[in-house]
Amino acid sequence: MNLFQRGLDAIEAAAEQLANLDGRYLLPALLLQLTGLGLRAMVWRNVICAAYPDRCVPATSVTGSFLAGVAFNSFLPAKGGELVKLGLIRSRIHDSCVSTLAATLGVVTLLDGLLGGALFAGLVLFGLAPVSLPSVGIYPVIAAFGLVAVAAVALKLRPRRARSLFAHLAQGAAILRTPGRYLHRVLPLQLAAWGCRVGVAFLVLSAFGIQAGLATAALVVVFNGLSTAVPVPGGVGTQQVLTAYALRGAVPLAGAVSFSVGMQVGITAVNTLVGLTALMLMLRTFSPRAVLRFHAEPTS
Repeated sequence: MNLFQRGLDAIEAAAEQLANLDGRYLLPALLLQLTGLGLRAMVWRNVICAAYPDRCVPATSVTGSFLAGVAFNSFLPAKGGELVKLGLIRSRIHDSCVSTLAATLGVVTLLDGLLGGALFAGLVLFGLAPVSLPSVGIYPVIAAFGLVAVAAVALKLRPRRARSLFAHLAQGAAILRTPGRYLHRVLPLQLAAWGCRVGVAFLVLSAFGIQAGLATAALVVVFNGLSTAVPVPGGVGTQQVLTAYALRGAVPLAGAVSFSVGMQVGITAVNTLVGLTALMLMLRTFSPRAVLRFHAEPTS
């Protein structure tokens, strides 16, 4: 009975906090969210341009594909929106290959993860995060050996097809072989996008009346990124647990949960509206049924 009453009290406190939002911070947060999405789309475009230096890579097509994929990622498990990105951009770059384009998405995720890891490590080293650096353990080593074993078996059983696949994957990772291009064309956009994410978290924290600095906002962003690794739509549940951990000591549990839910719902709503609008423009239709038919079709 006490547990049930505590649950009701937490829900009531969360509802009261949502009702008392400071709207002055929401418009700047919206603008930063839209800017961050545009910057991340440009990061992907520049990685694709490195993979296809002799092809026309339209910025509008990449941006529309990226936004549509982000929208579907909010509702599909295991980041299923990535397939939407590939399905859209594949038809808009002449003679492009799905495996090469998939590799470009993998490179973007890898580089973004490295920046997030560097940010988290910096927060820990300067004592700005209420956590310690975790032990890496042997699991990444096992995973690396597993990937090498799979590649070796593929080369032995299907050497020609495997070599072709690896060549396409290497083409998608071309930006990694040109550090100068990465430093000039990709890294500044990534850093700016991370700045937008931290700014959004800081402004939403302020809207909820939570007095937290930029370091706490950065920690929330890093943990939100980690939550997407869980194969559930949008990292629902996991995001709330990690956010509550990031805000421990700064706000009661009910306040941390209501902030996390409110921020996730708001960002999901913005991403969905922008993404579906971009998808309808790309498909040249204002019919939601056409969008659903596109999603139902298998990616070629």
